[in-house]
Amino acid sequence: MLGAIVAAEGGAAVVVRIDGKLGPADIRVGGAVHSVAASQRDLLDDPRNAPRVGAGVRKILVAVRPDLAATFEANHKAWTLTFVRKVLAWNARLAKTTVRGKRIINTHDRAALLGWAGAIVDAKGQPSPPALARAPRDATAATLESYVAYVEALVRSLE
Repeated sequence: MLGAIVAAEGGAAVVVRIDGKLGPADIRVGGAVHSVAASQRDLLDDPRNAPRVGAGVRKILVAVRPDLAATFEANHKAWTLTFVRKVLAWNARLAKTTVRGKRIINTHDRAALLGWAGAIVDAKGQPSPPALARAPRDATAATLESYVAYVEALVRSLE
């Protein structure tokens, strides 16, 4: 997911390469490593964070390539406008789930998703929905389309 945001922010000016030596919420730009979030799972499972993370990525990109600041700003506006609309639609669907307002055990390491859906993560709560066990663990590619498909699958797992 982080690669998808970097690609969306940078557009044709960046090349996304997966580097297993980096932390899950780190990016390397201009030879330096930058942390853009506290945890990858929180980023992946709660897409409301994506525009904020994108703004952080944009700031890093602009620091390295100030000559492309206008391009990075335009890219950010373009993808976040569409993405925020998707988040609003997902919010509406999650508002109708059976986990909303209930205490749920974080059996499948999906606390951020459960919290986004309005559940209260509690070790003494009800079991997590079984569909969460079958939900994807990551986007299949470092593209915004792949990340959207990933989030869509997560939302469906709670419906």
